[in-house]
Amino acid sequence: MSPQVRDAVHRQLTAMAAEDDRLTRKVITLPGAAHRRQHLRAARAQHTAELRNVVTRHGWPTTALVGGEASVAALKILLHAPADDRDFVLSCCDLIQTAVADGTCDTAYGAYAHDRAAVLQDQPQRYGTQLDPRLLRPYPIEDPEGIDARRAAVGLESLSSELAHLRRRLLTS
Repeated sequence: MSPQVRDAVHRQLTAMAAEDDRLTRKVITLPGAAHRRQHLRAARAQHTAELRNVVTRHGWPTTALVGGEASVAALKILLHAPADDRDFVLSCCDLIQTAVADGTCDTAYGAYAHDRAAVLQDQPQRYGTQLDPRLLRPYPIEDPEGIDARRAAVGLESLSSELAHLRRRLLTS
């Protein structure tokens, strides 16, 4: 990937993630949420289509490929992809798992990808990274007693700390 393409992909991914954040905050904090939710869903579908183009052309956007900020943005876009893009999401989850095994992707990405794939396939998640947006509670978790040890092993904070942090952030948005 040329430096110009790298910079363009970096800008594209980070702009989409910033838009997702902005629209999500509006859905959570402002009246008229039904209209805003529809706008958010449409934006997420568009972001997923653009991510699909990036992945098709360049592979999974690892830190080495597009920089850390853009790689995190790509993961956020993937995690917010519509459920009807399941095949694309699952194929990206496989790419992420391969990148984790190769050492080109952070182990936390693998945890998020694993859990997203599990939830899409109606299976319990391993790390508790996927939350029901209406309840702000994790979808079902395999072996809940071992959750914090599994999270620590991939560099994630405890589930209770993560949920407290999320709730504080939402209350101050």
